[in-house]
Amino acid sequence: MKQLIKIGFAHNENGHNDKGIGRGIAQYIRSKGRFQLIAWPDTSRESITFLKKQGCQGVIASIATTAQANQLYQLGIPIIAYSTVQNMGHLPFISSDSQRVAELAFEYLSGKQFKHYAFFGLTEARWSTERLTYFSDLVSQSGCQLHVFEGKPLRMAHNLPGFAKLWADTTMKQDQHDLMTWLEELPKPIGILVSCDILGCHLSQVATEIGLSIPDDIAILGIDNNESLCNICTPPLSSIALNLNKAGYDAAELLDRIISGKEQLQGQQIKIQTREVKERASTDILAIDDPDVLNALKYIRTHENEPLQVEDIAQHICISKRSLQMKFHHILKTSIHDAIVHAHFNLARQLILETDLSIEDIAIRSGFHYSSNMRRAFLDITGMLPQKYRQTHRGP
Repeated sequence: MKQLIKIGFAHNENGHNDKGIGRGIAQYIRSKGRFQLIAWPDTSRESITFLKKQGCQGVIASIATTAQANQLYQLGIPIIAYSTVQNMGHLPFISSDSQRVAELAFEYLSGKQFKHYAFFGLTEARWSTERLTYFSDLVSQSGCQLHVFEGKPLRMAHNLPGFAKLWADTTMKQDQHDLMTWLEELPKPIGILVSCDILGCHLSQVATEIGLSIPDDIAILGIDNNESLCNICTPPLSSIALNLNKAGYDAAELLDRIISGKEQLQGQQIKIQTREVKERASTDILAIDDPDVLNALKYIRTHENEPLQVEDIAQHICISKRSLQMKFHHILKTSIHDAIVHAHFNLARQLILETDLSIEDIAIRSGFHYSSNMRRAFLDITGMLPQKYRQTHRGP
């Protein structure tokens, strides 16, 4: 029997990146059938040395700093880095396509008709500064100004224990008053791109503390689509989804070529492809100037769990039903009734995917009132009945 080639997968934490990249690595290994994967929950020099002694011919590892990358390079074993914060020197590394991320973010926010843009990121992270550079260029080309929060630099340890710790240290050592002042002074409404989801959650919390409305005053768009983070934000955070599985697959494929001598360690970048913007409530708004339409949309959103009538909305904002309908058709190219149905649908979809409530209970709680109304809406929007939608899209 031919001896299997041992590959190490060294990670610091079982986080969002680890899971996605790990799935891709496992997929490549299973497809080839000549590898053995050894998972190891530490990326120190001692651990990589141990994996080498155990017969691993290559390692894919979570590495944050340049110093750590240079140290591990000296061990003489092929290594591909991910979850990087600084440059990796000679080591190949997995990182997002920052240009495409910025393009997708700008396409999405400009499609929301924003005239003001901002960026909130992490000074110490290479990928954060790259995203800022590309996003800034796009905003400038559109003739708009980009407002950027300038954080205080943080000295990084030689062996950084992970991005989450870096973010926590930065947050605790920064003066939150500066961030609050920056948010208060931003022109409104404004679309804010944050360089990752965890910063989006933090920004959302700070904005709420000072009384800003999300998304009416500030709309926040994250990056990574870490669902466990996005869904605990209030309101849930919209985010750009990245194809981590493919990045893990591509990394394993490159490591295979390096082990076989077909390629050398040359600091190659394995780009994580963007997928789409997963829209949630943090950007569920159009930045339009008409106060009647804005107030109507806000009323619909805040009463999405109640049966709504067009007459009630028009009466609430003190405008005739006909005038409001004409404004919706002119500005949004849709009807008030369709806006109501979509608000009920979004709430119902969340309840279907995140709870075990019956279809009848969800119809009541989401404002459809009757399950027949909800079934009709799901068929029109998704082509599926609610129960089928739950079976198709709900995780195991």
